[in-house]
Amino acid sequence: MKIWYLSLIRCIGKIEDIICFSGLMICSFLVFFQVLNRYLLHFEIMWIGDLSLYIYVPLLFLTIAMTAREKGHTTVDVFVDMFFNNRPNALLVYQIGINTIVLGILFYLLPLGHKLFVNALKYPEYGTLVTWFNTSWHRETLYIVIILCIIHTLHHLGVQISELYTKFHTADPDSNLSSDN
Repeated sequence: MKIWYLSLIRCIGKIEDIICFSGLMICSFLVFFQVLNRYLLHFEIMWIGDLSLYIYVPLLFLTIAMTAREKGHTTVDVFVDMFFNNRPNALLVYQIGINTIVLGILFYLLPLGHKLFVNALKYPEYGTLVTWFNTSWHRETLYIVIILCIIHTLHHLGVQISELYTKFHTADPDSNLSSDN
């Protein structure tokens, strides 16, 4: 079960990486093509800029989930270093508390994201210059990102709680006495 779970988490991470990498490459190609058309061929295709923006914005949202996966959100390291420098157990309890607060905020945002998601499916919006492109996926992406952030935060929280549990049960003074006898 644990192997299946960890492979699922790795698979979600790989899918996020592939989507972000391919989307960034497509956006870069579209912008390069637009600059090439505008300055060398003197022929501007207006919808290329809009299309690259429509692809870039959801990728920007997806990087929020990737950052949650990598535990890379901005933290106040001075505070952490000042209070938890030589106390790894206290740091672990602090991280569990922070992740619990983050999880609470994400669960608070989940119904709001779901409402946006359902409305985006019901009432699609189309681009101004790229009239065939459904831009509602910006709102749909937000809901998916919230779900991915919940998955990553739950994973980190589970690992931290398991680590704390292991530390307290292996550091039991009674177990040291029984091993000495």
